[in-house]
Amino acid sequence: MLNRRTRRVAAAALLGALALTAGCGNRVPHEQVAAVGNGYGPVDAQSDNAAGGPVAPGAVPGADARADPGAAVPGAQATSAPGTSSGAGGAPTQPGATTAPRPGGGQNPAPPGAAAGGGSRPCTAPLKPIVIGQTLATSGLVGASIAGLRTGLAVWAKDVNARGGVQCHPIQLIQLDDASDPARVASNWNTLVKDRGAVAVVGAGVPIAIAALRTAAERDKVPVVGGDVVAGDWVQSPYLFPPGAAPLTANDGALVQAARNAQGAPKTGLFYCVEASICSAIKNGFPRSTELAKAALGPIQAVSLTQPDFTSECQTMKSAGVNTLFLGLDGSAIIRAVRSCASLNYFPTIATGAVGVSAAVAADPGVQRNSMYLGNGVVPFMTTDTPGIRAFHDAFKRFAPSTKEEQQALLGWTAGKLFEAALSKVADQARAGDVSTTTILDGLWQLKNEKLDGLSPGATFTKGTTAKALECYYPIKLDTKGFSAPAGSKVECFGKG
Repeated sequence: MLNRRTRRVAAAALLGALALTAGCGNRVPHEQVAAVGNGYGPVDAQSDNAAGGPVAPGAVPGADARADPGAAVPGAQATSAPGTSSGAGGAPTQPGATTAPRPGGGQNPAPPGAAAGGGSRPCTAPLKPIVIGQTLATSGLVGASIAGLRTGLAVWAKDVNARGGVQCHPIQLIQLDDASDPARVASNWNTLVKDRGAVAVVGAGVPIAIAALRTAAERDKVPVVGGDVVAGDWVQSPYLFPPGAAPLTANDGALVQAARNAQGAPKTGLFYCVEASICSAIKNGFPRSTELAKAALGPIQAVSLTQPDFTSECQTMKSAGVNTLFLGLDGSAIIRAVRSCASLNYFPTIATGAVGVSAAVAADPGVQRNSMYLGNGVVPFMTTDTPGIRAFHDAFKRFAPSTKEEQQALLGWTAGKLFEAALSKVADQARAGDVSTTTILDGLWQLKNEKLDGLSPGATFTKGTTAKALECYYPIKLDTKGFSAPAGSKVECFGKG
């Protein structure tokens, strides 16, 4: 695997320069606040929605989001706590007892000591809220593909607050759209960390703007806990904390699975986008991925995420005998690419990363017609055989029953669970007073082979170094029957050597 290590370093260099400039525009103050208060009062913040990001059901653009504390979760059940008021930095002052919806209906006070993560002492009253932030693309390029991280993290926040908060502290979540624009990522970071007092950024969705986030995290020494985990930066910075397997390994796994199931001797081809440096990293690593798949290497073609038609590129692949095609594209471009290939009666087995295939993309009949294999760094969302994934399903049924589950939402949920696990390592310290960035980092650095009740292959972090890079993946298949997990919740890892 020495070559794989070399590949990671090369990918990191490429990711240092972002080519994408789409999504820029004027900021629209207070257009939409994505905040979860869960009985402790909503947090208001500017949300940059100029590019047409989603507005919560029932929300009025331009209105103060205090009217909708559960705005981030479509179909969510809101909880309330009379007498709550906001303190400095958007964090409420000490509220009275919180209420949480009881399974099956009704309201029950959260029992003392019920805070997630446990601790040596029970909770006797809610402590000061912990403010966390999320920046991700919910509009612009890749926004439609990864917006589910927003819902997944919001559902986690509602769920954990219904259980008494994290170590007796309710969670307040501020979610901002960055439209994949590095300048807006940097601006969102300043809003969250410097203006709103967020002690961590959780569930970041920045697959093509990771460099801006990494720069800010390393400058301010504030952790980024979980997220899309697409770019190599996730295992190359001591302030980025991925919850699952190493980036790019998911792509390797998808290609391996597709090649195993191709019609005839496998021969690979690649479409990679020109807009983002992560796509260049995929291109540079593709010959090695093909070796892992035990396949012959075919054409590698540069394409645009915005081009309306891929017929010419599909013809090149068909003429070359490619039967295993990797699509380094976002969801909307994947739909157009497979339709173009279908117009030539060309149906290769498709491979891609799971983060690009949302529930909406998966519902497209053209996408379903091809057998498609997706690689993931955490357990497939449709499984049910581990405590961690069952908790995910239960929370969605309770707090977002009208929302389709998808892998992106699980990534958001898993980021929250990683944050929760970190504070469980410093439970006594967290319950003794305010939770600071230092407290969170101390907890993260104590996580060793943390599987998050079966969601992860095992996250390990050590102070002063980067996350342990696990060369593992979980496969997902997509066809006319929908999503399935060929290996269930079993992780597959590449051998050493």
